[in-house]
Amino acid sequence: MKKIFKLEHQYQLYLERVNLSEDKMHSEQSKQLRQAFMGACGQLIILLRDDMAALPEKEGVKIMEAMLNEIVDYFLTLSGKQN
Repeated sequence: MKKIFKLEHQYQLYLERVNLSEDKMHSEQSKQLRQAFMGACGQLIILLRDDMAALPEKEGVKIMEAMLNEIVDYFLTLSGKQN
């Protein structure tokens, strides 16, 4: 399997995006963050497999764009940059 499809690789990319380093985290924080990340990935994979796969492609793309926008809005709100 290609590296890009390994969840550990995606977790490391996530840490880079949010400017975190496991070396600088408390061990419990690192453990909980990894658990949350893996849980979210698992939930999303189940959603894609069970629900999104049943939709027409155009509808699925629109829904994924809306979900991505929801994530962006969430992080913008956290940073105080939402309009």
